[in-house]
Amino acid sequence: MNKVTSKLVLGLALSMAGHTMAQDHSGHSMPAPVTAVPADPHAGHSAPNPATTGSSEAADLFSVSTEGLAEVVPTTEQKLPDGASFKMIAGPAKQKIGNQWIRRLAYNGSVPGPVLRVTQGSSINLTLTNQTDVATTLHPHGLRVSSKDDGVPGIGQDPIAIGKSYNYTLNFPDAGIYWYHPHVREDYSQEAGLYGVFIVEPKDRSVYNPVHREIPLVLDDVLVDPKQAFAKDKVTHTLMGRFGNVNLVNGLVNPSIAVTQGETIRFYVLNTSNTRVFAFAISNTKLKVVGGDNGLYEKEFWSEKVILGPGERAIVEAQFSQVGTIAIRNNKPKNPVSIAQLVVKSGSVKPLSANFDTLKTNTTAIANLASARSQLSKPVDKKISLTVEMDHEQLPMNMGGMDHSTMNMGGMDMPGMNHSGMSMGQATPDDGIEWDDEMPEMNEASNTSNVTWKMVDTLTNKANMDIDWSFNQGDLIKIRIFNDPNSMHPMQHPIHFHGQRFVVSATNGISSKNLVWKDTTLVPAGSTVDIILEASNPGRWMSHCHISEHMEASMMFEFNVAD
Repeated sequence: MNKVTSKLVLGLALSMAGHTMAQDHSGHSMPAPVTAVPADPHAGHSAPNPATTGSSEAADLFSVSTEGLAEVVPTTEQKLPDGASFKMIAGPAKQKIGNQWIRRLAYNGSVPGPVLRVTQGSSINLTLTNQTDVATTLHPHGLRVSSKDDGVPGIGQDPIAIGKSYNYTLNFPDAGIYWYHPHVREDYSQEAGLYGVFIVEPKDRSVYNPVHREIPLVLDDVLVDPKQAFAKDKVTHTLMGRFGNVNLVNGLVNPSIAVTQGETIRFYVLNTSNTRVFAFAISNTKLKVVGGDNGLYEKEFWSEKVILGPGERAIVEAQFSQVGTIAIRNNKPKNPVSIAQLVVKSGSVKPLSANFDTLKTNTTAIANLASARSQLSKPVDKKISLTVEMDHEQLPMNMGGMDHSTMNMGGMDMPGMNHSGMSMGQATPDDGIEWDDEMPEMNEASNTSNVTWKMVDTLTNKANMDIDWSFNQGDLIKIRIFNDPNSMHPMQHPIHFHGQRFVVSATNGISSKNLVWKDTTLVPAGSTVDIILEASNPGRWMSHCHISEHMEASMMFEFNVAD
């Protein structure tokens, strides 16, 4: 079947399913980290059913009202010394995007929240107070903290109820760029603006190149559409994730960043979107890629663009010698777009001690990565397959007038139908990445009642929360992640491991030549990615797809590291 026909058939199935289905949780119960938590903190972990409570339809949705809300404030940067205490309040605010005011959720009134700059090896105490309309936590994404401070309900803490606070002790053992966001109804609260950046400076600043400035660039998109309010009792857009229709950089639409001619700038780039992949580029500018999620590459390299899935980060440097306006772009294959601009004005800057055109080999990074490099050729220890399951019992397929004689629903048993010849599998994108939502109606019709995304341990056939991996502290585990191109909807998945770090050892059988520590890696449809996971941090942890709606649709599992 061609791609157009498969889209049509799946769209018919999903649109018929609509939003009226009751969810059957048998066999794949949803754990606390991703259940739909209601506004009432005493109502438990599932929202009341409007059919039984008699509430209006509006009561089943999170508020979109901006009445009485303060406008978001500019993001600030806070340099925090070792042992510092910092207070954070998550609450509603309003922001004007285009000609429309929209309701946001903000940390300390800003989107993104405060940039917290710390030094490697330090520790801070952070108190989060929840003044939003949903229970919350704070997940310090990528940090190797204790599991009680990792922000995962049901593992380290209970959700922070509305009006309550929670104290986190955050340690920063690794230099690099990290971020924070909720781990309860992430599809809603993160999309609404709850995210922010940690910049962890290395103890030894000499491991970094000299630059004139450092600038964080937080990439996001938001769906500005009054018809697309969030339901309290279920998650929608679970097929592809919730794509936005407005791109944001540092929480703003097409912001301008002033640059002085001759400046060399280090950019900390982060993708906080629910599902969108960014191909980060600066027009007519070569990027020196120096670092990834959790530190520096062994060897710096030049690139025209850096592809970042949700949750992934990059540290890049660029030099600006010409006066003019330069676009920051999402340089995707189809319909590349400008998302911000750099305005380079004439002026003078102090010369730096190193030549920008020289690529450096990072001996400190090489030493730090030696243990992982020694395991690149070891046998595979664990195997994960990424796939999706449609609950066909909830998908009425009485397509009056259709000839089903050549239809096969990809192995799904559809009573009363002749299934031969039809597959619900969509054709794999050429590069394995869905850059835009090309099936918006179908995507909107999908929800946690009719779509279940799965991480399957192919050695045991256990899936999602039935997986029970256990490692010992110090283990180095090779995990092979295969993104099934024959699933009912092949697309990319950014896979994230909490509390640990890993290297990508091979992609599609080709060994990695230049390592960097990571905690999230994008696995395109049809690809096989091998990682070496360093089990360095004892505790119970999560691994999941970082497309927010996929995680909410069960795509996660727990693992344990024993000390």
